[in-house]
Amino acid sequence: MIADILSRLRGQREAAVSAFDALENMREQVAAAKAEIRRIASAPQPLEDAMAAFDRWADRQVVDAIDGLPTGRLLDPIEARRGLTREAVRVDGAILLAPEIDAVRGVLLASPTVRAEIRAVVEGQLRDRLQGMEAMNLDTRAKKLIRAQADLLALELAEEAAIRAMERAGLPALRRPDADPRALLASDASLPEA
Repeated sequence: MIADILSRLRGQREAAVSAFDALENMREQVAAAKAEIRRIASAPQPLEDAMAAFDRWADRQVVDAIDGLPTGRLLDPIEARRGLTREAVRVDGAILLAPEIDAVRGVLLASPTVRAEIRAVVEGQLRDRLQGMEAMNLDTRAKKLIRAQADLLALELAEEAAIRAMERAGLPALRRPDADPRALLASDASLPEA
């Protein structure tokens, strides 16, 4: 009889250890699923999209540079002699030049030859940075995030089912502080079988 009791206790202890191991395994899967969501969310955009962003930026630089030039003075017979030089600015008695570098950069980018050369350098740098990385456009990223978030929720529902089964068996299983409230508040009937 004592041997039978000890055998049952040993079996219960092994079952408890097995249950906690299974719960730990689920939590590792949850952590991996969260890491995958972060990877998808932070994946770079495709090179074509990055270069389109560069082109939009370069276009803005050209427009801002041209808009910043005092072209209106060219219509005035007296002021036209000053050309398009922008006026120095006084701040607290000190004379500062206007941000001419912005104007120079914009005018340089207006040249198709210079722009193409700068664009080629930027594209080469971006290609180097993308080595081995999966790039995703917005549509692909959104679809992958939806799928990964659904997978994470399924894992968290299974984890909650396991915790409730352990509690029913008298095992003290703690919940993760970052557990999804939808899993914590799910009815027993909506949880997968543990």
